[in-house]
Amino acid sequence: MRRLPVLLAGAVAALTACGPPPSTPEADVVERHVASQPPSDVVRDYLHAVQDDDAVTAAVLSTPGFAAQDGWQDGDAPDLDDVEVSDTATTHDTTWGAEELKAYAQAVQVQATYTADDGGTGTAGGMPGWGYVLVRHSDRDPWLIASAGQG
Repeated sequence: MRRLPVLLAGAVAALTACGPPPSTPEADVVERHVASQPPSDVVRDYLHAVQDDDAVTAAVLSTPGFAAQDGWQDGDAPDLDDVEVSDTATTHDTTWGAEELKAYAQAVQVQATYTADDGGTGTAGGMPGWGYVLVRHSDRDPWLIASAGQG
């Protein structure tokens, strides 16, 4: 019977160590999220944020529309391994895309690959290609992730 209180105390300590999700964005991410930051670095910071269940930081790196509908920012991100983000950003044609994308003067796409363990929902064990569309109004603005999908 003495083991039960010890086990309960250990479980409470483990849960407390995890702590609540962050309520403010990572200061170093916000500091470097400026117009000169390459789009590939924005994608890397976003992937780190969603892996850390840090929706606040992920939202700073996203358009409001993307942040509102992104399941990964709701804690549904699979565990990612072997993450590779291309340093090459290619121009993204917004003429056929969503209205939100058309509102921006500049749009680029950045490719990433990873091995995902998502509990069998389609990408587990694979090395999928994933494209991120980033947008901004001018060269003076930081890049924001506006869309993600197979690419």
